Amino acid sequence: MGALVIVVVAIYIAVAVGLVTSVMMQMSKHAGLGGAFGSGSLYTVFGHEKGLDTIGKITLTLAITFMVLSVVTAYVVNLPTIH
Repeated sequence: MGALVIVVVAIYIAVAVGLVTSVMMQMSKHAGLGGAFGSGSLYTVFGHEKGLDTIGKITLTLAITFMVLSVVTAYVVNLPTIH
């Protein structure tokens, strides 16, 4: 049981770091630090770019994986232990 929790949490942390990295890589296209606060809004959901590039697809996949792993991690951590 303890090994399962360690594996799931390790994967969860790896996905979280990957998600943060991919988001930061995308923000470099949109006016540096100002893009984090809205000055890069020219390229938002309804903006100039159509479709997702490769890093956008990676970010989307990591975001969905992160959400699913959040539920899985909560379930695994709260499983009753067998003594």
